[in-house]
Amino acid sequence: MKNKRGQVGESITWVVATIIVIVLLLIFIYASILLSKTKSLKLDVKANSEDSFDWINSKTQIAYSINDNNKNKIEGWISQGKKDE
Repeated sequence: MKNKRGQVGESITWVVATIIVIVLLLIFIYASILLSKTKSLKLDVKANSEDSFDWINSKTQIAYSINDNNKNKIEGWISQGKKDE
C-alpha cells in the first residue's frame, strides 16, 4: 500500500500520453481532409454531351500532365487498343 503514489503517477503519465496521441491523430486527420479538398486537376476539355466527349484523349492529357516520361509507352497502349477494335 505504500507504493500507491508510484502507480498513480504512472497511470497519469499513460493517460496524458494517450490524450496527446489522440489529439495528434485528430490534427493529422483534419489536415489530410483539408489537403484532399484542395487537390484538383484542371482540364481544358469542354464537352456539350457525353457522346462527343473523348475519354481516351482526356485521360491521356491527364497522364501527360502528371508524368511526361512515359509518353511513348502510353501512346503504344493506345495504338494497341485501337488495333484491337
